Order: sequence, then structure tokens, then C-alpha cells
Amino acid sequence: MPSMKPSERKSTSYADTDWKARAIGVGSCVLVFLSLTYPTVPRLVYLKAALFGALLLIIVLEHFTNGRSRLDSRVMLWTLCLAIVGIFFVMEGVLTGAAGATAVSTVYILWPLTFGVLIAGFARKHILVGLDRTLIVATLFIGVYGCVYLLAGLGILPNNGFVSALSLGWEYEAFGAHEGYTQFEIAGMNSLPFLLPYVMASIAIRTPTDRKRRLRDAFLWLASIFGCAIILTGARRALTLVMILTPGLVLFLRCFQPETEKRLNRRSLVRLFVLVAIGMVVLFVGVSTIYEFNLSSLWDRFTAGFDIGAQATEENEMARHEQLVALWRGWMEHPLLGWGHGAGTHFSVRSDAMPWAYELSYLALLFQTGIVGFTAYLAGVIWIFREGIKVIREGGQLGRFMLPMLAGFSGLLIANATNPYLLKFDGMWMFFLPLAVINYRLVMSGAKSWSSYQNQPSLSFNR
Repeated sequence: MPSMKPSERKSTSYADTDWKARAIGVGSCVLVFLSLTYPTVPRLVYLKAALFGALLLIIVLEHFTNGRSRLDSRVMLWTLCLAIVGIFFVMEGVLTGAAGATAVSTVYILWPLTFGVLIAGFARKHILVGLDRTLIVATLFIGVYGCVYLLAGLGILPNNGFVSALSLGWEYEAFGAHEGYTQFEIAGMNSLPFLLPYVMASIAIRTPTDRKRRLRDAFLWLASIFGCAIILTGARRALTLVMILTPGLVLFLRCFQPETEKRLNRRSLVRLFVLVAIGMVVLFVGVSTIYEFNLSSLWDRFTAGFDIGAQATEENEMARHEQLVALWRGWMEHPLLGWGHGAGTHFSVRSDAMPWAYELSYLALLFQTGIVGFTAYLAGVIWIFREGIKVIREGGQLGRFMLPMLAGFSGLLIANATNPYLLKFDGMWMFFLPLAVINYRLVMSGAKSWSSYQNQPSLSFNR
């Protein structure tokens, strides 16, 4: 039997047709869908844990079978550095007697390492295509579920067992009708800071295979419409801010695209802005027919959410002002290294069960890790943006996939300032998905010529 050429051996080692690759593809899409649509829902904990463990086992088995890692050395170093920083500040928390030092060790040490292993398994074309579709379907599911829940809460739809069953027993689900606006909470809304910018940016990014996009475009528009509808009617201020800023995020990231792709996307971008503006007006008029929505009341509630000064009048904003003062004073006592992960201040306690947890997550991180730790974590975020922008500049299908990923990542970081989305297993998916795309690009560019790889038709996300 003739020996294989080196290039053929490389191609074979990255084959996507064996049972392990198919199992990773299906399992990852199911796990990501459940994590995004039902984050922190207790009934799904064991199912998610089983899927997570099975994926890790198959990926490790594949590594030893093929004898070659799909995790790029730079991404591996990034993951290890993140875990090392976490170890240092968890140990500091233990030494200073922080109440939550051991409790948060999974967030800052274990999850970065295990997600790094998952990233290695995601380095395949068919998995990235599957994840793209999963993100779109998850957004549409959350939007439709939210609208059904809204209509049931207003009594327009019967509040039968089906609507209740959709919550899977999530105890924090709530609905309220106030003067001029409604307010509700469903589990999947915590994923919208990432998902809504992702689907809106995907609408604006065109590909040369536009005639194949009709079904995908329909899903993208439906996901965007329903997503905006539940943000508008759910009165979540951080989500509203992300929705408002998303067109600007898309414009900024578009600056890094090759000129040919900018010209291709110009009409789509204009269409997105015009239709979003018209859609918001139509949407507001439409929801006003089912409830007495008042634009002034919605705006007053939105702006009040950013008043965390001493004159704040709402309960949540008064609590955030208390956090602001307490965490800032605590940081000033240990400005370089902070108090360690899991530390809290007795001047502001938001949860008796978790006295180290705060809504002002970035200020809490500064309080717990000081300038040194905050800078280290910031450097990791900057590295993701730098590598992601490189992918966008190279263009091709992967560049057009990376742009919505960075838009979603940016939206998540904005919302995370006042809501600690990233400090949960289900929230970390939104942090590591852009890293998975970066790893795929680095691994494939090392496996064969990047210029020949990026032009392969099989990379299309429109199939």
C-alpha cells in the first residue's frame, strides 16, 4: 500500500465523518441550546451534567485515538493563564477568610479548564455550522416563549398547563402589569444579551450565496422580532440598552471587514437599520393594542435604572448605590490585589446565602482581585477581541461568522456590568463560543494553507 503524503495525513486527522465527531456535534448543539434557553433551571442540571461529561469523555477519547490535539497552543495558554489567575485569587480568598472562596473555585478554575477541552472538540466545520443554527433557533424559542408567557399573563391566551410547563418549574419566573408598561422574567432572557446582537448582526452580514439564505434569513428576522418584542415588554433595562447599542456595535465591527465584503453588506446594513426603526414603531403600536403601554413610562423606567447615585429612588438602584460605595471603599483598602475571590463586604450584603455576590460585577471583580487581577482578566478579553478582529479582517465565511460572535460577546459584556451573567456555567458558554471560533481558525491555519481553507464552499453557514 502506498504511503500517504503529509498533507493527506493532516487532512485525515481532521476528518469530520466518524461517530465521535457526529456525537460531539449533536451533543454540543443540544447542550448549548438547553444552556441558553433554560439557564440555571434545576430540573435540567443532571441532564446538562450528563451531556457535558459525555462530551468531555468523547473529546478526550478522540485526542488519544488520533494522537493530535485540536486545541491551539495559544488558546491553551490563554485558558491556563485564566485558570492560574483564578487559583491565585481563590487562594488569596482562602487566606483572607473569604466566605465564598471555595464556592467560586469552579467558576474561576474548573470551568475555564473544562471549557478549554470542549473548545478542542468544537474545532470542526460542521459543529460551527450547527452552533450557528442552534443560536438562531434558541433566540427564536426564547422570543416565542416570552410572547406566549406575556399574552398568558395579560389574560389574552389561556394560562393553561402548557404555558406553566414551559417554565420547567423555574422558581424566579414572574409577571407584572404596571402603569404604562409590563414586566416579566423567564429563564432564557438571561441569554439575550448575547443572542439578540448575534442574530441582528447576522442579518446585516451577507455572503456571496445570498440566494441560499432565504430560509435562514426568515429565521433570523423572526428571532430578532420576537427577541426585541420581549425585551420591550419585559422591561429589562440592561437588555434594552444592548438592543439600542447593537446597530452601533455592528457598524464598528464592520469597519474591520475587507472592502469587498463591506460593499456587499452595505445594502443589508441600511435595510437592517430602516427595518429595525420601522419594526420598533410597529412593535410598540402592536403591543399597545393589547395593553396600555406608555412610551414615557417605559423611558422613565429605563433611565431610572442607570441612576445609582445617592438620589436613587427605586429599591434595586438604591441597593446598587450601596454596593457602589461599599465595594469602592473596600477596594481602596487593598487596591493592588484586592480581597480575593469569594470575598464580600459586610457594608453591602445582597444575599445571605451568597454574601460575595453583587450585581455590579466589574466593581466586585476589582474589589476582589485589585488592579492586578482586574488587568489580567481584562487582558484576556482584549486578546479575544484582537484575535476575533483578525478573523474578520481575513474575510470569508468564517470572518462573517466571527462578526456576529463578537457583537454578541460585546452585548454580553455590556449587560454583565450590572448583572453577573458570566459567573454561572450556563453564562460561560457565551464567553467561550467566540474563543471556539478563534481556536478553529488557528488550528486549521496550522493544519493547511489558510488561503485555500477559507474559500472552501463547505464552510457555508447557509446550508
